[in-house]
Amino acid sequence: MTPVRFASRWRRQPRWVALTGGLLLTGMAHAQPAPAVHTLTGLLERARLESPALATSRAEQQSARAGLITARALPNPEVAIEPGHLGARRGDTAAGASLAVSVIQPLPNPWLREARQQTAAARVDGTLAQTGALQSQLNAAIRDRFFDLLRLRGERQALAEDLQLAEQIRDRIGLRTKTGETPRFDLLRAEGEVAGVRKNLEATRLRERQAMFALRQLVSPALENEFELQLQTEDMRVLTDTDYLSLKYAVVERNPEVLVARQGLLTAETQIELERRLAMPQVALRVTHERDPSMQLSRVGAQVTLPLFDRREGPIAEARAGVERARLALEQRRFEADTAFEGAWQAYRAALSQVQAIEGGILERARQIVAIAEAAYRLGERGILEYLDAQRQFRLVRNELLTARFEWQRARTELERLAGR
Repeated sequence: MTPVRFASRWRRQPRWVALTGGLLLTGMAHAQPAPAVHTLTGLLERARLESPALATSRAEQQSARAGLITARALPNPEVAIEPGHLGARRGDTAAGASLAVSVIQPLPNPWLREARQQTAAARVDGTLAQTGALQSQLNAAIRDRFFDLLRLRGERQALAEDLQLAEQIRDRIGLRTKTGETPRFDLLRAEGEVAGVRKNLEATRLRERQAMFALRQLVSPALENEFELQLQTEDMRVLTDTDYLSLKYAVVERNPEVLVARQGLLTAETQIELERRLAMPQVALRVTHERDPSMQLSRVGAQVTLPLFDRREGPIAEARAGVERARLALEQRRFEADTAFEGAWQAYRAALSQVQAIEGGILERARQIVAIAEAAYRLGERGILEYLDAQRQFRLVRNELLTARFEWQRARTELERLAGR
């Protein structure tokens, strides 16, 4: 079956819509407003604007940008005031108070200043890359929660239908038991089936509530407590070989972890240049004015800090080791991203094949078996055990389909995360 025919067939199936997130407005009063309806695209956009995690990452960007202001700042002058007293050793020498004032202005090294600015800019780019990686991880988590919630809602609605059917079977058997047409053992089996389905339904409802709160925690604290989910055509589109090539190219160029590692390498390289510039002589302009009772003296000169003993060999070696470490980390991230992408693509194809196989005939055959078993039971040709077993097998196949669809979307989520989308 081609991807286009498969996708169009999926959209035509009303049961899939019922199992994966149709509007479930049961038991609500007419006076209460209808719950909000959110699409996956809308939730992702809202998370981009309102997510606390992303807000924290943006604050780190502001802190890194403040480092650029620090890197551009010029050194402050230093003022030294030295009052003293001049004592006379001879009779013709005046005695009294003396004062020396010195102003020292360090001269900025243009190469050192440029290296500092490059290092600060690299750190800003690093925080941007970290925010992009966090955004990609958040999108993947929201997609997982979105489709997991749809799966749970589909299971809940299916279990509600199963419970209604099981109760009808139990009531029918109860009447036949009263008239003596059916042994009491069949009634006990039917009651056990009702109890089991009801237990599974309650457990699924609790998991659904947990999934809703988890999705709300990822998106925004302002997200409604009660909401519905709506699938869009793009959400269910089957990826083709063209999409595979596009995603694989994006993994090489825009994978979030690779971008973070690449930026880490650039930052480490700028650190080497900064350490080299710090080893250069530092020059400062010095102006001194001295005054005593008999004379005044002014001096203008320069003082130079010579790197004779400390040439910053240790920090430079540490920076070089950091570059090598960052380079190896980048290679590791590239390898991990490439292998993870291939694994996710194989998982995507496997899940898609399973969905197609179940939809292509397995589910329909299980439904036919249930219909045959029900007809045979009504005619007295089969017992309740055979009928309940057919129902149970159909339920297993239906749950396998829901799980396969979820795994299909999870693999696609991983592909898009690796591609930085």
